[in-house]
Amino acid sequence: MRNRVAAFFLIAVMTGIAGCGPHSLPQRREIDDLQLVEVIGIDKSLERPGYQVVTIASRKIEEPAAGKVQEQEASGEGEISLGNKAFISTTLGRTLFEAARKIQASSDKTLFWAHTKYYLIGEDAAKDNIVKYIDFIARDHEFHINNKVYIVKGSTAKELIEQVNKSELYIADKLDSLGQSIKQLGTSEELTVAELMRFFDIHFGSARIPCIELVNRGGQGQQIFAVESFGYAIAADLKLVSYIGRDIARGVNLITNNLNSSIVVVKDLYGEDASLEIVSSKTEIFPLYEGDELVELTLKTKVISNLGEVQSQSQTLFDENIKHMEAQQSAILENEMKNVLKVVLESESDCLGICDMLRLKTPVKFRRIEDKWDVIFPQLQINIKVESLLIRSYALDEPSGMKGMK
Repeated sequence: MRNRVAAFFLIAVMTGIAGCGPHSLPQRREIDDLQLVEVIGIDKSLERPGYQVVTIASRKIEEPAAGKVQEQEASGEGEISLGNKAFISTTLGRTLFEAARKIQASSDKTLFWAHTKYYLIGEDAAKDNIVKYIDFIARDHEFHINNKVYIVKGSTAKELIEQVNKSELYIADKLDSLGQSIKQLGTSEELTVAELMRFFDIHFGSARIPCIELVNRGGQGQQIFAVESFGYAIAADLKLVSYIGRDIARGVNLITNNLNSSIVVVKDLYGEDASLEIVSSKTEIFPLYEGDELVELTLKTKVISNLGEVQSQSQTLFDENIKHMEAQQSAILENEMKNVLKVVLESESDCLGICDMLRLKTPVKFRRIEDKWDVIFPQLQINIKVESLLIRSYALDEPSGMKGMK
């Protein structure tokens, strides 16, 4: 009898949970009914204090009338823009969660957030509190924290997305190509939300974040905007405090062992330009302690390069000329690294992860000073030494046209 009762009870429970009720399984959606969000812009509202602005961009499948704009309020809430390549929608909320819910209400399709590839944070929002704006992304189950994040220098994320949409480019495609170019130039890097969260957690609220900007390439009064990498944004105490420009940003990648490739232009002994391609680099840290007190640090960097181009038609590959070009490259890179350290120390931000290097090099001694690191770091003496080695000349040992020169 007991077995029959238990079996009846089990059947009743299974029947109750196995039905396809409205909330028992994920809702089925036709792909035509989905709006695949690929780029999200996050800004701080200047018109309405305490409010945040969310702008989304998704690839336009249909071809509605170009330039159609619908605006529900003068503040920009509920604004929908149909440009050349993207469907763009913007709304306001006291929190990002509220803004995201409102932006769904303004769309005739179901927003699919899991397709998002890039998060853009406007300059004013970054100056307010970066972590405040990425908490929603990290917390919500519909977003992925392995997607890329950029700081927008000099403008809002909304403005950048809208200006790109006036061109023939789609914003997500442009950011894809930008990620490839910065790897080749060595002037920045790609950073995911997960990596940024870890950076803040173990680097005393400091971080370096890839930075992009709108650049006007038009001439004679024309406005033709393009998106370019600027270098890095520096954060301290969870807020944007400064920038490292593209002219010295390669120094960041050298210090952090994150340089994949780059080109350094030097002069040969004939006074002509020559291009050296960096193919590998490694930086090591050498701390000097007096007892438990950290006195100074020395960063020693070894750079391996190939000879990519010479513009003189004279013999190039002899020891004196090679050493001459190696010395110039070392001086150029050392200067970039020193300028990076100057900006970082003035910003009081260990965005380069110097504490990580020390933690690995001298774990016991660093643990004794770890609690005082935010005080020690801005006052620390850091020396830079760069050694360059030119190892290859590719296919040519002699420049083209050398035999025809008198």
